[in-house]
Amino acid sequence: MPKEKLTDKQFFLIINGPSCGGKSLVSNVLFQKYGGIYNGKSDAIKWLISDYDANLHRGIVHHMTLETMRVALSHGLSVFTEGALWEPEKYIEMAKIAKVSFFVANIDAPWEVLVSRFKTRAEAKKQGVKISNIDPRRFKELYDMYINTKMKTELEFDSSKQNPEEIAEVIVSYIRIH
Repeated sequence: MPKEKLTDKQFFLIINGPSCGGKSLVSNVLFQKYGGIYNGKSDAIKWLISDYDANLHRGIVHHMTLETMRVALSHGLSVFTEGALWEPEKYIEMAKIAKVSFFVANIDAPWEVLVSRFKTRAEAKKQGVKISNIDPRRFKELYDMYINTKMKTELEFDSSKQNPEEIAEVIVSYIRIH
């Protein structure tokens, strides 16, 4: 049975936030509940490179991710992606070219909460979970990048106060009325 579409109009959504902010949890809720959406998550692509190394492959993964999103939009799918630290203007331009609505949702949490979640993530990697970043310096660097490139939006969330389902439903309601 097909899933309910979030809306009849195509859209492009950036789910932005720092590492461990809750982006993937919210993305999973949207992806599992609604049809007609392409998840332009670069993580899915980077794990398709057998010897993935962020220093060597970050640029090509970003380029490949952009191309898959363009294809999805050209075939009538809506698109969301997690994070916009790398060339967010390309996402905005892509939405303009495709003539689709563009939205940004910032999902964050207090620094102490993010650090606690990061430590849990590092432990999960020891158990074999595929996680690319467990370097505390890189974690802080990515956090600073997010703070310095954070896009303005009406959709601001604190994932330490709202669960992923609640955040997803507010995002859905917002997209449906705009």
